[in-house]
Amino acid sequence: MPDLWYRAALLTSIPVVWCGICLVLSWSSGWWVLSQRYAAEPGDGFGDDSNRAYMRTGRIGAIQYHSTLNFVADTRGLRISVFLPFRLGHPPLFIPWSEFDKVRLDDKLFSQRIKMSVGRPAITRVVFPGWVKFHMPIEHRPSA
Repeated sequence: MPDLWYRAALLTSIPVVWCGICLVLSWSSGWWVLSQRYAAEPGDGFGDDSNRAYMRTGRIGAIQYHSTLNFVADTRGLRISVFLPFRLGHPPLFIPWSEFDKVRLDDKLFSQRIKMSVGRPAITRVVFPGWVKFHMPIEHRPSA
């Protein structure tokens, strides 16, 4: 009988721990603060001119989101969401291009990345794949 209790406790604790981890990551990365200011509306980023990239790697604040970020770029801004199993505490964001500041390239040996601050004054720093640079308006792209 005790073996059954241990199994039941384990099976119920796994989802609780998972939810806790997702919420801690959201809070510690700054995603939760960004969602208070840049919460995405249902149609944001899905215009006729939108471009999509799924399962990309990026960093928000101090947290690296490895192959879990989805990006949708259009002329108004960038929609960012997280792959479904990690979505708890990570509501979709829509950040207008004008809210990105201090944009600079961060090219590594085999990858192109772009570093930026979000918000004015800055809420957090982000590092996104080079794909974002090629889909942002020319006036917001970094030089070089």
